[in-house]
Amino acid sequence: MPDTTESPPASPALDGIELDDDVDVFDVGMFTSGAVAGGFHTKNNPKDPYQRSQVVQRSGAIDVRCTVVDIIHGAMSDDSEFWATLMVLQFRFDPQKKSRRVSAATLSLQFDPLDPDDEVPEVEAVSFDGHYSLVPSKQTEHVTKGLTGSAGVSYVAETKLEPKWEKTVERETTDATTVSGGKYVVNNVEPNRVAKWTLLENKTLKTGIPSSLRVAVLVKRRDEKNFTCMPKIEVKADKWTRMETCFSRVEPDDAVILQPTPDRKPTNKLMVYNVEELGSLDLQKLSDVTFTTMITDGIKSHQQQT
Repeated sequence: MPDTTESPPASPALDGIELDDDVDVFDVGMFTSGAVAGGFHTKNNPKDPYQRSQVVQRSGAIDVRCTVVDIIHGAMSDDSEFWATLMVLQFRFDPQKKSRRVSAATLSLQFDPLDPDDEVPEVEAVSFDGHYSLVPSKQTEHVTKGLTGSAGVSYVAETKLEPKWEKTVERETTDATTVSGGKYVVNNVEPNRVAKWTLLENKTLKTGIPSSLRVAVLVKRRDEKNFTCMPKIEVKADKWTRMETCFSRVEPDDAVILQPTPDRKPTNKLMVYNVEELGSLDLQKLSDVTFTTMITDGIKSHQQQT
């Protein structure tokens, strides 16, 4: 019986990314067989719903996590009429088996007022704004063209080879893992309210995307009201990960509620920030990308006491 199963549609966030035969697209609303999807929905604590540190947590063949590193509220500058909020987030992609990999990922944060009547927050700047590459590779290809074949039919079948000069073409191709980021509007209406980053693996080496990405986003505000940040992560993984994992569209995570009140102290984990000059920060210095962390002193000796 022919297979009539239809492939799931590609995610809109990954439009324009070439899909290979050995990969599948899924969002992080995934859960292993027998698990309850609702258990992976990241919620705000009812007793303290503001600025939760665990933004997204998903477990499966590949664990996907997003955590808050720093949230700082202040002003764009000392003489500015705008307030500002800085968010630094850490994204993690951890395969649970050696042969598993994530070949592409799209990460987005959408900012909205908590009350629709309040002023709309605006994404002022993001780290990795533009196109960045790492782990470049070069490959030399040799293409040789030789004999050509022809066939004819009369009273008997006839096949022959016609000699042709051989030609060898040598070309060098380059590839790299890439990280790109930018600011986007929602429904074609300004201002920019979405910060988005896309990670693509080196397709030649097929080493997967980096296991860790730290990004920063600066939000410009026109009031000091509470506002929200809605995270979304979509990944493209190898077919074996797809076969081992059940995927389902689960209830979205709760939006992170940001509370820019005077009693909300700066987290200051990466550095001590000047809250009156957040607009002058170099967001790239707050960001980082890591493929893997090597333990160089993993072999230790132990002297038994007598």
